[in-house]
Amino acid sequence: MVTNPSFKPFGLGTTDGMRETVRRVTGRWWLVTLFGVATVVLGVLLLVHLATAVGALAILVAIALIVDGIDELVTADRQRRRWAAYALGAVWIVIGVIALVWPGITLLALAVTIGIGLIVGGIMQVMMAVSMRAELPMWGLWLALGIVTVIIGVLALAWPGITILTLAIWLGIILVVRGFGAVWFSLMLRRAHQLA
Repeated sequence: MVTNPSFKPFGLGTTDGMRETVRRVTGRWWLVTLFGVATVVLGVLLLVHLATAVGALAILVAIALIVDGIDELVTADRQRRRWAAYALGAVWIVIGVIALVWPGITLLALAVTIGIGLIVGGIMQVMMAVSMRAELPMWGLWLALGIVTVIIGVLALAWPGITILTLAIWLGIILVVRGFGAVWFSLMLRRAHQLA
């Protein structure tokens, strides 16, 4: 049995029998890159177009949440315990669809909906980061992002008068950070795929 240390970024020592599994899991690295770039672009759009009409901004927020949810679902197989990523992806998609179906919803209701979504999603992300800390590269980044997400959700609920523009700023920042994290992770997947 020959051990190949070529997958060190992931903390994997592999045998020849595991090589095919690594290639299968890392084969969709480009899809992770696409979703990461899309997440960054949506985050930047939210940050740049703050003066946009509320309806258009609500639609951008909804699309950003849906894209982030799809990203979680697509990349769920990178973890041993996929349920948390699937659940997190489902939460983001459901909250995004709610915001998309009712673009005329009041700012207060949208702030509450997003606040609850941020709290639930952030808690799930913290749980996933803690439970996967041995396997997840840079798990501390995911933990910190989950904590920040919960804090932003609590602020949105504590001050329901907060405008969607303020939420869009925070959501934009979160999406940009998550997008860059996904792109970085996809490049690590690509490297592991090439070495397999």
